[in-house]
Amino acid sequence: MSKVHVLSPEVIARIAAGEVVDRPASVVKELMENSLDAGAERVDVELRSGGKDLILVRDNGSGVERADLECLFARHATSKVRSSEDLETLTSFGFRGEALYSIAAVSDVRMRTATAESSDAWEICQKGGERVSLMPAARTGQGTELRVEDIFFNTPARKKFLRADSTELDQVIHAFLPCALFYYGCSFTLTNNGRVLYDLKPAASRADRAAAALNLDLPYILEAGEDVPGDNVRLQLVLGDINIQRPRRDLQYVFVNGRPVQHKGIAFQVNDVYRLIMPQGVHPFFMIFLDVPPEDVDVNIHPQKREVRLRQEGRVNSILRSAVERALMAKSGARQFAPSQDEPVLLPADQGISADRILFHSRQSGGFSGARESLGIPRPLAVPEFSQERLFSSPQEGLKERLARGRLIGTFMCKYHLFEESDSLFLVDQHAAQERIIFERIMSQVNSGRVEVQRLLAPLAVRLTAVEMLAWERLHGLLDQLGFETALIGKDAVAVSSHPLLLSAPENVLRQLLADEGQLKADTESVARRACRASVMSGDRMQAVAAENQLRELLACADSMTCPHGRPVFIEMKADMLDRQFFRL
Repeated sequence: MSKVHVLSPEVIARIAAGEVVDRPASVVKELMENSLDAGAERVDVELRSGGKDLILVRDNGSGVERADLECLFARHATSKVRSSEDLETLTSFGFRGEALYSIAAVSDVRMRTATAESSDAWEICQKGGERVSLMPAARTGQGTELRVEDIFFNTPARKKFLRADSTELDQVIHAFLPCALFYYGCSFTLTNNGRVLYDLKPAASRADRAAAALNLDLPYILEAGEDVPGDNVRLQLVLGDINIQRPRRDLQYVFVNGRPVQHKGIAFQVNDVYRLIMPQGVHPFFMIFLDVPPEDVDVNIHPQKREVRLRQEGRVNSILRSAVERALMAKSGARQFAPSQDEPVLLPADQGISADRILFHSRQSGGFSGARESLGIPRPLAVPEFSQERLFSSPQEGLKERLARGRLIGTFMCKYHLFEESDSLFLVDQHAAQERIIFERIMSQVNSGRVEVQRLLAPLAVRLTAVEMLAWERLHGLLDQLGFETALIGKDAVAVSSHPLLLSAPENVLRQLLADEGQLKADTESVARRACRASVMSGDRMQAVAAENQLRELLACADSMTCPHGRPVFIEMKADMLDRQFFRL
């Protein structure tokens, strides 16, 4: 019996839909791009339950002719490509003709459309890839309204993998913003469950649109351009200066020939330049608009068109890097600091914030650098378990006694302190050591029922993006318990009136907490993770006195062998091991 068979059209449709549509954000992205390809000057997006129950996109674009409705939802039906040569000169968002086909295959779709040339409007309904009806409709103006409901009703395996409404809404926002940022002369709205999240009017420039959409301070945004006719490259840069610092790379956008894309090479070059002016652990805001001849870009390498390949990538990166360097060095402003208004207050647990409801971060003191948001720190469950028998050659008591007698002989790469004792060389991970010290200091405060709280004489105003504001609304009660007393001031900002004394840079930490809302727990594991983020980082330079003081504090800990995540704090290298490496034995 033959084992190979041709899939049915229904199965083919669902497989194809899965490549293009994986969550409500994918639908929003495709429909917004269709609206903009149709020349819309206004695009309204309405959601219910983060898009899981309803996605409605309305525009005032050119609309769809009655004759085209017959094949509009057919696979590979498109108005943008007629021959293979057209793929070399694409300037539109869509071109495969798979978006509407894929959306209709897994949802209930109703589309109403009218063109300027016709006095009639038409409505077409599709469900699960099958047409339900096609009929005249009441005309309400030129453009298209597309309503998508009950997404993934016929693919329960995909539907069960949808996340919470808030998570899906966050993803929709990430799909919505690039279109709004690029088409700054158009109007955009985004509504969820009747609440308006964005109402963006036409802006005078991309910098103005970025300031309005991302809630950034316009004076800290600079614009620059670069035109290299010999290389057929044109750049427009919208860059945040040193005053716009983010705990994550969440405000970085790259556009190639008007298409928002993910391009690791371009993002790396820009972030690398910012390392010249920004400290480790914080990230800049930028928008890069790159225009090259369409034939030098391959946009057909990803089903959702998220990635592109550039023909002269090396040369483009070189031009981009030079342009960003010149713009930042010539136009970037100085770091702005507000006068310090902190007033430390020590409160017992029964006078405000209880000891078991506090979030801790390192505070700059005692020769150690202050709290910096770290990159690449593995989560506790991802950290492998280390056996003391494999890491150390002697019992713990002997190790601690010998390490205490160690003589500091140097530091390697601002990361490892080297202590010499008899025939042993101890390498102490300064970051892991500081994690352990801070963690035990934290737990000591918790267990004693007394925590140090920093009161602010004047509240610190923190402007939040829409995603951050949604996270704050879900978490502000827990933030209060953790030591951040915050209150809403206006529709897009909160005021911080207190924070833990062990914390520095409260704004950066608050943003990190809002980004990490899924990991916020008032338990030992969470405290350890926060201590890790706040500890002295690898690469921070420590003077000899500070390194020796750190060792003394480490050895005074109840458990000085590992950091709170279970990684080793120090290792021992014996002289005979080195002798073997040099063939002395």
